[in-house]
Amino acid sequence: MTGVRSGPAMLLTLLVVALLAACAAPAGTDGDLVDGWPMLPAASYAPPRPGECLTGGTFSAFEQPDRAAPAPVDCAQPHLVEVVWAGPMPDAAAAPAWDSDATRAAYAACDAAATAYVGGDWHGGRLLPYLSIPGAAAWRGGVRTAVCGLAEAADDLFAPLARTGSLRDGLKDPRPLALDCVDLQGGDVSPEGFYRSVDAVTPVPCADPHDTEFVGVWTAPAGPFPADAQALNATVSKACFTAVAAFLGLTETQLYNRKDVYTFWDGLTVAQWRLGDRAAHCFLNVSTNNPLHRSLRGLGTAPLPAS
Repeated sequence: MTGVRSGPAMLLTLLVVALLAACAAPAGTDGDLVDGWPMLPAASYAPPRPGECLTGGTFSAFEQPDRAAPAPVDCAQPHLVEVVWAGPMPDAAAAPAWDSDATRAAYAACDAAATAYVGGDWHGGRLLPYLSIPGAAAWRGGVRTAVCGLAEAADDLFAPLARTGSLRDGLKDPRPLALDCVDLQGGDVSPEGFYRSVDAVTPVPCADPHDTEFVGVWTAPAGPFPADAQALNATVSKACFTAVAAFLGLTETQLYNRKDVYTFWDGLTVAQWRLGDRAAHCFLNVSTNNPLHRSLRGLGTAPLPAS
């Protein structure tokens, strides 16, 4: 007589059959839970393109913006930045530091693109650079693009201005974005009418009252940022003194003997230097007691024009 044995194996077989029966598709269905559902698109990032304008946010020149570039807007609408270049950054395990060779290479490309975009050295315009590199979260998401732009300087050369219209060719004739005359604001004015400390450098038309005029850019030699502030000031002042003399059509001795025209400069911050930008703005400066109403280019030994 043949018997049927029951035990753990038989119980397991019965359990599996029961589970399969329970999971069978209900009548009228095909059991495909994702039938007709589109797949989610892969994550992507479309960087702004040269010629596009960006609105919103604020930034400080030569420093990483607090947030990534906002969405583009029509340049006819108010905006802060106009994109002049967007390019790849080398892949790495982590996002590049602001003070890194990768960021300096991106800034060098940005600098060259900005000059080409406006038709002249952008340092000679009422312009501020904008550079944004991917942050840690964006980098982990696969973003490897640096974005470079320019902004028009506001009432202070160190702050951006919301504007409409394009900056393209702004330093080609008639050079509508050229940096020419400025008026200083500061404190602690000497009896002769010169500021001992300057708080703001405001671009103005040369026909408007002003005490200062841009004469050119001087670029410091490569090397570490000077630790001695007094030595840096002496070096840049000497270079700008030479530029002021040439602008006026004087020898340096003749300029030294004038007591009504002085040298003023700005730029060369630590943040700027770390990016590889070592440009200083050179200005001539006169007393606030005798404001100017025209350019002094080629003045020579003639007296200052009467205010």
